[in-house]
Amino acid sequence: MGLFNKILVPVDGSRYSLDAVRLAVKIARVHGSEIKIFHVLDVLVIDKLKHFSKKDKASIQEELSHNALGSLKDIEYELMGEKVNFELLIKEGVPHEAILEEAYSWKAELIVMGKLGRRGISHIVLGSVTERVIEFSDMPVLVVK
Repeated sequence: MGLFNKILVPVDGSRYSLDAVRLAVKIARVHGSEIKIFHVLDVLVIDKLKHFSKKDKASIQEELSHNALGSLKDIEYELMGEKVNFELLIKEGVPHEAILEEAYSWKAELIVMGKLGRRGISHIVLGSVTERVIEFSDMPVLVVK
């Protein structure tokens, strides 16, 4: 195996996260790495959306899960021709915490993520997930512009 055996790629549906996936694939080809593409359903955003929506929490979670699954399926379709091992995962949590927990529990050796995520309420509530991952990570974080 190569330098980076396991690469975690947090995604949020933004073009930056898709660029991160594409770069991670290039790295994985060189190093023979496994890739885990990881989407976090943001619990703080779910709670905030309850205040602006007539939908209940379960409906909001279901809608966000459906959207996340659609994004991951698009990524899966794009990667089908690539010769890399990858898996897709969705979890609920606070994004930077969930990303780091997954990275450590999976024993990732590199996190590749986009510089910016989606804008909107999640950006207002949380600030920059990427900045927090960089701040609290003990492993290399590659930020894609």
